[in-house]
Order: sequence, then C-alpha cells, then structure tokens
Amino acid sequence: MWTMDKILDITHSFITNKKLMATSFKLILPDDRIERLQYIRRMFPQAKGRNLIDAWQGGRKQAFARLQAVNASAYGRNRNFINGAVTRLSPYLRHGCLTVKETVDHIQQHFGKQGAKLVEELAYRDFWRQNWYRHGNAIMSDMEEPKVALGNNMLPAFIPQGITGLPCMDEVVRELLNEGYVHNHGRMWFAAYIIHWLKVDWRRAADWFEAQLLDGDKASNHLSWQWVASTFSSKPYYFNKENLARFTGEKYCATCKIECPFDDSYENLHQRIFSDDGPIVTKTYPVNMPEKAPISKHSSVSVYVHDEMLSSTNPLTKLAMPKVFVFDEALYDHWPLKRIQFMADCLSEMPNVDVWLGDTRTVLQELGVGQVISQNTPNLQVKALLAPFNPIWQEEEKLTHVELSLKRLARFTRYWEKVQPDILGEQTA
Repeated sequence: MWTMDKILDITHSFITNKKLMATSFKLILPDDRIERLQYIRRMFPQAKGRNLIDAWQGGRKQAFARLQAVNASAYGRNRNFINGAVTRLSPYLRHGCLTVKETVDHIQQHFGKQGAKLVEELAYRDFWRQNWYRHGNAIMSDMEEPKVALGNNMLPAFIPQGITGLPCMDEVVRELLNEGYVHNHGRMWFAAYIIHWLKVDWRRAADWFEAQLLDGDKASNHLSWQWVASTFSSKPYYFNKENLARFTGEKYCATCKIECPFDDSYENLHQRIFSDDGPIVTKTYPVNMPEKAPISKHSSVSVYVHDEMLSSTNPLTKLAMPKVFVFDEALYDHWPLKRIQFMADCLSEMPNVDVWLGDTRTVLQELGVGQVISQNTPNLQVKALLAPFNPIWQEEEKLTHVELSLKRLARFTRYWEKVQPDILGEQTA
C-alpha cells in the first residue's frame, strides 16, 4: 500500500535529482483529491498559479453531473448575460470527459426544441474542430486577409498582472488566472480590447490566453480570436459601454474610476479605433513541431491516451493492451498548475491507464512500444510526436457526418445551414 509519505518521499527524490529529471518517471496518483492536488504541485514545480478550485474538479463523474444540471431552456433565454445559465461544460468537452455528440443527444432528449439554441452553440465546437482538421497548423496564422489594419504590439505586462485600471477587464484576468474559466461574452470583450484598443498582435495574445484556460483548445480559442480580429470573419468585432453594461448589469461600470474607453457610439468607436491607415497584411506565424525520429524497432502495441480522450468510457480504454498517458513538457510545460491538476483528476478515474512524466518518445521506447493506437486528433504536434510508433488513428465520435466544403467551413452560418437538418432533424427553410 502506497502511503502519502512514501509518495512524497519519491517525489522529493525525483525533483531534487537532476539525473532523474532527464528520464521518464511513472506517476502514482493518490485517490484522495486533496493529496492528489498536493502531489501534482510537488511533481510539477515549474507549473505556475494556484491550485485547482473545488468547483472545477475534473473527471467524467463531475462532467456527467454538470450535464445533468444543465437548464437548456434558461440557457436559450439568458446565455449572453454574465450571470446567465451557461453550462460550464467546456473543460470537460475539451478533455473528452464528454463528447459533443452525447451532450447534444442528452439536450435533445431532455429539452427537445427548447434546447435548440444550446445545440447550435455546442455545434461551434465541431465547427472550430473541423476547421482544425482541414487546415492544420494554418489556424495559428491569419486565415484570411484582415478587414482592418491590425497592430503588432507585444502583450503589455499590466495585462497578465490584471492592473489595466478597468474593472471589467481586470475581472476577466482575475477569473482567468484564478479559475481558468471566463464567460464567452467576457472572452469576446477582452479579446476586442486587447486587439483593437491596445493593438496587440492577436496571435501573441491568443497564445497567452489559451495557456491559462482549463478549456484551452487551439481551434476554438485561436479561431475565436481571429473572428474578433477579422482574419476569420467578414468584419472586426468590437463593443461599447452600453453593450457591456447591459450584459453585466453595470456590475463593473459602477466601480470604474477612469474615463471609459468604450463609452461612445459604435460609429464613433469605429472611427477612433480603426483610424490607422497602416498596411493590411496577412501574417503567417511559426508553430513549434517535434523533430523527426527513427521508426521504433520494438514490437509491442499500446494505446496512447492523449488529452482529448480523458474518460473511462472512451472505447480505446477497453482494449486488452497497455494504456499510456504521458505528461510531456513539450506539450504541457506552459500550462498552469490548475490545468495539470484538472487532468490528474480525470486520469484518477482511469486506473487502467499508466500515467508517466517525461518525454513521450522515451517512455514508449522504454516500454518497448513499436506501435500505438490512439483517438484521431487534429493536433499535428501530437501526431508528429507519435510518428515513430506507426500510429493507428481511430476516428472520434462525430457530431455530424455531413460532408462540408471549405466554403461552408469559412463561416459558421454556412456550416450551420448545412448541418442543422442532420443534427436537429429539421428541414432548413
């Protein structure tokens, strides 16, 4: 029986021994959650930020409990308000604790037509993801020519410090850093403020924002930032004080002590923030990819569990072969402590999966793996990492099997027009 003292002794040896730090190490996740949070903090000393709060415990059990508590009717009425009946399912969908398809099926079964708006919003996740599959790493660069001149500024230090002087924006940063979750409307306002008012390069800001989120997903995050910027939309998104006050109940305006940069008509704001006559440039940004490596000469086959399939109900976890998950710094070194802990919560419900800390390729080689089976993913970094192990990619559960052209995938309205009859079982007008 592993005691907590024994686990922490091993942990201390691991952290202080530089030779061990260069090798792989099998983690032993405590069953007790408080002990597990402490264990992860010790095992990942480089991970920044606070512990994961109780309200965001990871795992399939918590995900299903939240799904059962969803009120799709109320969501349809007030989702845009900061205190609206949003589902807060996104971290669980991101990590595969729930699939979009089973979530949509549940909503339709329990709410029927009253759940249509929530189903449509859930379809955005499929829309972003299909674009990622189709375009690959191109989603990390301008998808289209921007419709306005965009800035190139670095992210100012006062942004991650949450000291903008604007209570509305500082609250977004506080929620982001403390919880790892921000209401969608808050994300839109914040991105618009960063891109259009501060003229920060959208990719720099999107990278930082995504790294702080429990539900951080390259497709939904970066393509949403591009939608705000106008590199994946027909016009830039921006807002004014009236809009912000309406959907926050003037919660932040009442305590604001500075002249509001958003307090004007849309026409005047457009003239003010888009008055720069600078060149409109379509940018391409680099994406760090794993180096190529020789094909493994080993013979055993294992299931490789990645961070989009963290559920004990995932079909691949039922296969009669070893199952491996690796906390690889190439993928997770920039993630905050709370997100590592969220994933550890998920993995604690998957006792048949061996959890490792180290280099993915080194772990698989040490285990004698010559081939891996895994759930398909649009993440080309993961695919490149596993390329030496002759990967077999099993298709993930799809929301819709409708074939979509690039033109359909260029705008959500076109996508939804095509898939709505298949998903809702209705004919579009």
